[in-house]
Amino acid sequence: MNQVDDFYIIESLGKDDIKDGKIFYDSLKTIKGFKPKFYGIDNFTQLKKRLNEFAESNYKYLLISTHGDEENLHLINESVNSYDLFDIELNLKNKRIFMSSCRGGSFLIAKYFIKKGAYSVIGTPKDLDQIVAVAMWPTMLLMFERLNNFEVNFSELDKSIKQIVDIYRIPMHYYSFIRNEDKIKEYIYEYGEKRRRTDYEI
Repeated sequence: MNQVDDFYIIESLGKDDIKDGKIFYDSLKTIKGFKPKFYGIDNFTQLKKRLNEFAESNYKYLLISTHGDEENLHLINESVNSYDLFDIELNLKNKRIFMSSCRGGSFLIAKYFIKKGAYSVIGTPKDLDQIVAVAMWPTMLLMFERLNNFEVNFSELDKSIKQIVDIYRIPMHYYSFIRNEDKIKEYIYEYGEKRRRTDYEI
């Protein structure tokens, strides 16, 4: 099944939160050629359903918008530990994950998706201001369009992430698997600093 450069968006935010995932979805819908999918969820059961749907779809990009920390996704009705995620059998080969959550760029969250076959995971290791989240993802999308007609590769992501860090002064982490090895590479982006790389055994 050929994958398409489009977004599948899962969001779990409360009534008083700024719905950055929904705003991003509404923005994508206005761009010719995009047919994004958006699903609001409340609990782990719904999360598993939507993750399975994404894995079985031909959509290449997943954006998860929720509260979180280094180990957990805080959904509306319950929190999901990164180790709970391993109970979900998924094949995420060649798919990219964008985490729009506080500390969504943590190693434990990324490790889950990479072990399920994801090509890469992007997120911040710090708290994510919701106003920044609203602006950040459309900014990255615009950079993709200018670079190569929405087709994403590491060179393009690298440039985009650097610009996001410079504009919003927020650190970002990029994780990807290392071919033919049981390792994950982590690129660390911080404002005013050179990009750094660390490799981890998985």
